[in-house]
Amino acid sequence: MAVLIVDDNPEVRLSAAFLLEDHGFEVFEAEHPEVAKQFLSCKQIALILLDMNFTRDTTSGNEGLAFLSWLQTQPRPPAVICLTGWGSVTLAVEAMRLGAADFIEKPWQNPQLLDAIRKQSKLSVLQAKRSETLDAEVALPAYSWRSAAMQTLLGKLERIAATDASVLLCGESGCGKSHLVETLHQHSARSGGPLISVNMGAIPESLFESEMFGHTKGAFTDAKSQRSGRFELASGGTLFLDEVATIPLTQQAKLLRVLESGEYERVGSSRTECADIRLICATNSDLEQDVAQGRFRSDLFYRINTFTFELPPLRARLDDIVPLAEHLLARHAARYKLATKPLDNEAQAALLAYRWPGNIRELSHVMERALLLSEGAQICAADCQLRLASPKPEQVHSPVSPAPGATLAEVEKALIEQTLALHQGQVSEAAKALGLTKSSLYRRLDKYGLRSES
Repeated sequence: MAVLIVDDNPEVRLSAAFLLEDHGFEVFEAEHPEVAKQFLSCKQIALILLDMNFTRDTTSGNEGLAFLSWLQTQPRPPAVICLTGWGSVTLAVEAMRLGAADFIEKPWQNPQLLDAIRKQSKLSVLQAKRSETLDAEVALPAYSWRSAAMQTLLGKLERIAATDASVLLCGESGCGKSHLVETLHQHSARSGGPLISVNMGAIPESLFESEMFGHTKGAFTDAKSQRSGRFELASGGTLFLDEVATIPLTQQAKLLRVLESGEYERVGSSRTECADIRLICATNSDLEQDVAQGRFRSDLFYRINTFTFELPPLRARLDDIVPLAEHLLARHAARYKLATKPLDNEAQAALLAYRWPGNIRELSHVMERALLLSEGAQICAADCQLRLASPKPEQVHSPVSPAPGATLAEVEKALIEQTLALHQGQVSEAAKALGLTKSSLYRRLDKYGLRSES
């Protein structure tokens, strides 16, 4: 990890350089922000240790703040830890608002400074991995939801995104909850901070406190060094707890305490730390039922659900299925450096007839497989391999049963949907079963909005 020390005191630079080099960091020095700007134009730096006062004065921090403002105009600016001998709450708040990751007063304590730097090092690795994923898709615009249900939901999220209110996202597995978390974070006042995601179902109960709150060196047998927990890594940003319903009851009280008081302790430490996060949780479980059955604490449930939003399953977003499939095809094509392919009419009908039990996650896998296995110029229904699209013919015991008062058009639409599902989206086979020509069936697909044009 390359660290740039920006300080007009050569003794301070030397002291920090010795400390960091002894712990394996690559260290560079600049005596003034203007020198640092020139240095950054030709060298990749992961972290800057920034003094706040230089030639103009010794107390205001204005020069440091001006440099932070300039950094925010640069693509992918490095993390910054501010150092000053003239610290104040006002200066610290303004520095953090301008993107500083931490604020440490001089003279620093070496363990404190090293801990802050290691924390930023871990964050840099996480952000680099995230950037690699984004780079693979940089040429693709983000998908814009077409269905009325999603547009309504996004409108509600935009209204509360800028607040620090806790949000609970509910919905079936794979329906896009993590995508909405990124949307909330990007539109929040904390967008310049980290977004830390935690799959609560993957954390063993014995490691819950260490993972969430961190631990000190020697806190337990395998604690070889001090470790930052997820609350600390997410400081100044957003903490996303996925599969929150899987947290054991014995650990829920510990999570509740930090959410209520904003305070926690690392394992093995008596020093109280302060949490500065915006909390977003997600679950595919019915938490109200979990509370009623004693599997989830009611006080924790009410703490995390200031705003609750239910994501509709993919099968309830018919207007999105084909456009989203085309978007995923283009994304997979970019990742594999292949030309994307259009979906033919039968493939589109098959996608619309399928129930998508795995939602968007399943659609993504289906499109990836279809792209890699397809041999033609278009993706056909057979390429999608929707084996679960319908029960076998011998398992179907009853035709469409119209609802009382249903119109002829509604009955016809339902019959077409059922027949397409029965024949796995094969329009030619469905047309034969319905006694129609393919062109007649296509006209009806257009009429009832069951087909999208490529």
